[in-house]
Amino acid sequence: MAITNSEVNGTVDVLTVPAGKSYAVTSILITNVGPEASDGSEDSNFTLYAVTGSYSSNASMIVNNALLPGAETFTLDTEKIVLGAGDFIRVAQSGNNNISVVVSYLEV
Repeated sequence: MAITNSEVNGTVDVLTVPAGKSYAVTSILITNVGPEASDGSEDSNFTLYAVTGSYSSNASMIVNNALLPGAETFTLDTEKIVLGAGDFIRVAQSGNNNISVVVSYLEV
């Protein structure tokens, strides 16, 4: 098993499968690195994509503009995502804070 981690401010491809490989994504954790704030001032939003072939925002979207309050973590681990060569996981962030993205995967 391997992991990759990225700090996202804007849009980042957090995992790309190299030629000749296939990966099974076992979990994705997305954390708002800002502090907790009851007034929402540290909130961020994110959209998550699993892209096969060419990028299409609507066809590739897994999570759409989810609210992530400061110091909170979103976990996607109930289903496995199998990616082939050239496929990738993209995260787009908006809001006050960067987000941390950790992807756990296996080569299959």
